[in-house]
Amino acid sequence: MDEGLAALAGAAIGAAASATGAGLAFGAAVKQERIQARAEHAQWRRQVRRDAYLAFHALIEDVYNKNWDVMEDMSLQGALTPAHVPTSLHEARRAASEVMEPIRRARGVVQVEGPPSIYRLAYQLDLLAHIILDEVAILQSRPSPEMDAIRQADGKLRALQAGAEGFLNAAAKVLDDPEPTAPVSRARR
Repeated sequence: MDEGLAALAGAAIGAAASATGAGLAFGAAVKQERIQARAEHAQWRRQVRRDAYLAFHALIEDVYNKNWDVMEDMSLQGALTPAHVPTSLHEARRAASEVMEPIRRARGVVQVEGPPSIYRLAYQLDLLAHIILDEVAILQSRPSPEMDAIRQADGKLRALQAGAEGFLNAAAKVLDDPEPTAPVSRARR
């Protein structure tokens, strides 16, 4: 009977060891799955942010490019281009508003995707684009725009272009973050 008890005890110990090993293996598999899921989520999040940042930047670049051409035509009027034909201020501002609408929507996406530092840059560029579009609308409504006003708007356009480059540089730093969606630690909350 001693041999039977010993065999039974040995079998019980073996079963317990197998169950413990299986439990540890299961726990490791669950942990690995969570790590993989976090990595995939972080990659997805980086892609969504990248798309949001590039869409916003493209809209700001469009404001720069289109208004640069308008400003150049106004500054060269009479010399190399035909005389400027004014448009009504209402129509010029309506056109500017149509340009601003997609910028505001893209800025909202940047706000949702974050981080706050990128949103602040997007907000500043949005405001500057709005100011430029309004100033250009005013210039377009005048039969003979003043060169000083054209130069001032030109300076703001250059600032917009520099700001757009700064936005891209800041966005690249955010996208290089290895854990863009890491939770905020309790100490920072």
